[in-house]
Amino acid sequence: MLWTLRPLRPCSLRCRPPHRSFTFTSIRRLPRVLDDVAPKPPSFRQEVAKAKKLPSFTDAVRNVPIRNQVLFVLAGTFGALAVGAHLTNYDLFKWWAHILSTPQGGLLKDRPPTSDELARARQYAFARKLQGALTALKSNMVQFPETIRSMAIWSYVQVFQPILNAGEGKRMCWIIGAVNCAVFVAWRIPRLGSFMMNSFTHNPLSGKSYTLLTSVFSHENFFHLAFNCMALASFGAAASQQLMIRSKAVEQERGVLSEPTPKWHLLAVFISAGLFASLVSHVAYARWQYPRLIARLKAEHSSPSAFRSASSAASGNASAAGSESALTTRMAKAKEGSHSLGSSGAIYAMFAITALGFPDAEITLVIPPWFPINIQTGFAAILAFDIIGVLRGWKMFDHYAHLGGAAFGAFWYAYGAKIWYTLREWDLPVAHYFHGDALKTRKASSLSSSTSLA
Repeated sequence: MLWTLRPLRPCSLRCRPPHRSFTFTSIRRLPRVLDDVAPKPPSFRQEVAKAKKLPSFTDAVRNVPIRNQVLFVLAGTFGALAVGAHLTNYDLFKWWAHILSTPQGGLLKDRPPTSDELARARQYAFARKLQGALTALKSNMVQFPETIRSMAIWSYVQVFQPILNAGEGKRMCWIIGAVNCAVFVAWRIPRLGSFMMNSFTHNPLSGKSYTLLTSVFSHENFFHLAFNCMALASFGAAASQQLMIRSKAVEQERGVLSEPTPKWHLLAVFISAGLFASLVSHVAYARWQYPRLIARLKAEHSSPSAFRSASSAASGNASAAGSESALTTRMAKAKEGSHSLGSSGAIYAMFAITALGFPDAEITLVIPPWFPINIQTGFAAILAFDIIGVLRGWKMFDHYAHLGGAAFGAFWYAYGAKIWYTLREWDLPVAHYFHGDALKTRKASSLSSSTSLA
């Protein structure tokens, strides 16, 4: 039987694709995200509302921090006084042992040496050292002609004889003046200009604390340096004598604690007074001068623009543009802050100690009037000048630093000797532990020699 194969009709196959709408049909395997559950992006207004409100420039200026500066001054003052007390105790044990090594040391077996005995031993040893250096100079210049040798010897005597005749306090003032001169020379180097401005001047807006100390030894102007060095050599030497007098008065009340030299006491007071004067200037500028300046500039800047445009149209654009540029310049300078430097605050402390300790002394100023005046009268006149400068807002001198240094000097005159005695008393066991070996050896040798003689 034959079968006939016929092709299937095209219509009999389901070749037509199924109908599919343009809408998305969810797949059962995937979760369906509902429109009401999807997070909506926040609007611009909502994001702006969430932003933290920044303080205004005036509010930021009124909150200039001073905590770090106060802590630095407290730590620096305590450190300077503590180190000075330790060095004084070290000199005590050193020269006590030196006296015991001399033939006259047997007289001090039962008592400690006084401050005058220690000072004489120190001065005598210094004179012997200078004399030995002069002898060595003479022996080394034997081969030179007589004229050159005489000139060298004469120059040596002219230089070191005033140093020998000066007291320990005045020598320390000369050392401080030498440091000031070295910093002044560094100011003259153009390559160090930026470094000196950032590290040896104090700007309250910089946030730095160490410049409270470095600015004390910094002078950019020669006349400023010369005047401060002369004043320091004069009042510093007198203040060192007064510090010794006050220390001896405290010794009579609380017991003998000899002081071989006042130079470490003077240096500690100089550094402490300079730090305190710089801090007073810093706080006055950050809390009083600068906020008032910014408030005044803000008031000038917030004047109506219509008034400025009308005034510029009426009087010509030149005057209005000039006033606008001047205001912009003043605001730029205000944002940069104010730089201060100099030893005037510390010298005012020396001046105060001298005026209170020697009320009958007379001084002759390098500025008119040149005739001698009472030291307390001159000190009161200078204080009055600084007070007027504060009230009037004068900018030529740092009047706040001057008044701060004078206040520290008056405080140290009243209470400084007792504080110094207490610090030395606390440090005495430590100094004896580290530097008392020579004294113990000298005492043992003196006792053995006295026993053998007996």
